[in-house]
Amino acid sequence: MPCHISTRYRLLLCWLLGLLACSPKAAPDVRTEQRKTAKGTLYSLFYPQNLAVRVVTSRPNPGDSQYWLSVAAAYTDLQTSQPLDLLVCGGRVLQSKAKVGFLDGSLTILGNTLTIGQLPKGQSPPSAQLAQVRAGHGTLLLQELLVFRGKNLKAAGGSVFQRRALAEFANHRFAVVESTSNYLTMKQFADDLLELGAQNALYLDMGDWDEGWYKRQGRVVALGNRRTETARQSNWLVFASPAP
Repeated sequence: MPCHISTRYRLLLCWLLGLLACSPKAAPDVRTEQRKTAKGTLYSLFYPQNLAVRVVTSRPNPGDSQYWLSVAAAYTDLQTSQPLDLLVCGGRVLQSKAKVGFLDGSLTILGNTLTIGQLPKGQSPPSAQLAQVRAGHGTLLLQELLVFRGKNLKAAGGSVFQRRALAEFANHRFAVVESTSNYLTMKQFADDLLELGAQNALYLDMGDWDEGWYKRQGRVVALGNRRTETARQSNWLVFASPAP
């Protein structure tokens, strides 16, 4: 009898595994969530569902079915109108070293692996890291680091704006987080990101450069409140359908 029961359970397990293998994958989508902090500040969180997170230097077309979300990523150099300290994009070296002295965070994309890292302000990533990203046809950009390893890195004070970040939560789950408020300092924003559960968070260009969008049930929904420098944006963080 025990042998008979064991065989029965093995057959049942094989049937369940086969059923799971034949189940269709979830469709690509942007899952949205509204979260409010204890102080009442409201945030929108955008999670990629079966979508790849990429950085591009050509403006994403909302009519292109591969793109599901688009927001500004690295800062734009006001003198050259080129991405500021976007060192490697798609394996192509755009800059050999960092130009400005205040960026202390990095986003590295290799395949489908995203890494938010820290580096000394104004310094370039190690040459070995640049070579690895280039060889892997990846992307490496520098930005302001808000949260790293569960710690707020921003001092009090400074200007107030609507804020947006790429945040990493538990289990390496990433989301774009955007405030509804136009009156947040960097420190307040980082405090809120920690409260929302972010372990690491990299700032994304905002202010007059805040134009973005995502798709909800086939409809394009605008992001950002100012959108006055949209024409001068030079690079974008996107959620895109993975290559077949």
